[in-house]
Amino acid sequence: MRIKIPPPHSDPRGPQRGWFEVNAPAVLLMPTIFVLFALTIFPFFYSLALSFHKWNMMENVGWKFIGLHNYGRMLFQDSLFWSAVRVSISYLAVTVTAQFTLGLVVALLLNRDLRATGVIRTIVVLPMMATPVAVGLIWRFMYNTDLGMINYLLSVIGINRLDWLGSVKTGFWAVVIVDVWQWTPFMSLILLAALQALPHDLYEAASIEGARWLQAFRLITLPLIRPAVLVALLIRIMDSFKTFDLIFVLTGGGPGATTQVLSMYTYKVGFRQFEMGQASALSFFMLIIVLVIANIFLKMMNGREKPIGKSGA
Repeated sequence: MRIKIPPPHSDPRGPQRGWFEVNAPAVLLMPTIFVLFALTIFPFFYSLALSFHKWNMMENVGWKFIGLHNYGRMLFQDSLFWSAVRVSISYLAVTVTAQFTLGLVVALLLNRDLRATGVIRTIVVLPMMATPVAVGLIWRFMYNTDLGMINYLLSVIGINRLDWLGSVKTGFWAVVIVDVWQWTPFMSLILLAALQALPHDLYEAASIEGARWLQAFRLITLPLIRPAVLVALLIRIMDSFKTFDLIFVLTGGGPGATTQVLSMYTYKVGFRQFEMGQASALSFFMLIIVLVIANIFLKMMNGREKPIGKSGA
């Protein structure tokens, strides 16, 4: 019987791993954790603490703890806050409804076998590829009362020129048109992907049974694309609720307060009135609303995915 003698300077228990090999996952994650802490975690808790203090950047006074006063003032004393809430809800309802309706129509059209379908799809999604600031600047020039293309086209057909961005009657709808134009392609893209994933066997069976297109759409298409619809609506509702850059470029919240949504009002309180504590409270109110909306949609999706239990006596 031969006995194997381990070579010199070797450990009979096997090779020992170095410190870096043992701690490599933690070491490699440290830069990401640092960036996450610097850009997300620290600002979150900093602004949360600030929302319970009074601090005006223009005054040579430090933070003053006032508890829930910023939230109470926001909810019970600030009429401009409730005006911004109404504008935000109206803006969200109009834009998301229009985007979903038009996006579904566009998705149904693109789902057909058409010539140059790839080119058409590329053209359709182009608006969402541009940044909101660039889109706002382009449409602001198009809305110009004297030099804008829109007023020129209206004058050609005999309609008087309109002050699109400066009138209380048209300012809100001018911003809505731009938002719908830019983000309808996003809605149509998600719905188109859902439509193309549907099985054709169900439609063939429905046609054999004599179902018309509208019946198949109502009984087959809509139930099957419901998860994609909920995801698209959730994303667009959250984005529309915190829209800032497009409104900032087009109207700045005016004329008056017709386009002053919550994000725009928070900006004005924080960076024009320099009431940073009040602005932090406003931003956390927006965060709570977004979380509530997201939880509602997630429960709707989870409830749809749960199997139907057996009924027992």
